[in-house]
Amino acid sequence: MNYRVVRIEEDVDFGCEERKEGDPVMAVVRLEDEDGDVKIVLQRDQMLYDRDINEGDRVWFDERQELVK
Repeated sequence: MNYRVVRIEEDVDFGCEERKEGDPVMAVVRLEDEDGDVKIVLQRDQMLYDRDINEGDRVWFDERQELVK
């Protein structure tokens, strides 16, 4: 299924703890499918940069459940 990236924000909600040493920076990605249904997922921030995934792009999930453009 294809999605449109509606919004990308840095995940800053760690509860009462900080991000652990060595954990990747994550992004909260808000997606919308063709029917207008919204899905919110966590993705590695650097992976989004590496794949040049930005707000407004059309994406889908690969076999590892990572976004692909």
